[in-house]
Amino acid sequence: MRDFYADVDREIAAQPATCWNRGDCCRFGTFGHRLYVTALEVCFYLAQGDPPPPVTDDVCPHAHDGRCHVRDRRPLGCRVFYCDPAARDWQGPLTEARLTRLRAMHDELGVPYFYADWLAVLRALGRPIE
Repeated sequence: MRDFYADVDREIAAQPATCWNRGDCCRFGTFGHRLYVTALEVCFYLAQGDPPPPVTDDVCPHAHDGRCHVRDRRPLGCRVFYCDPAARDWQGPLTEARLTRLRAMHDELGVPYFYADWLAVLRALGRPIE
């Protein structure tokens, strides 16, 4: 996953867009978008740090003080989505190409695939096991 994300980051760096790192896009409800993740992304996220903080509303719990506090382990959707209108032409095609690669990685590694809402996954991870 590190190599996958490094490749994605290189592709994005070559695109005409700017991240102002204000955290606007992390306020999903206010910004009007949803973020989805795959099973491998969730596994990587969990393996790279502490468990997620509680999700209390429609905002990523890692976004505070106008910054993402898990940038190294953030999922594909966080990496590709830019508020900058200059990103509109390349975001969709890059996302689709990379999701296709992620799906192939699941198959190659024998990891069951899912594509789920990021906040729903974080909420589920934060619930105690019954």
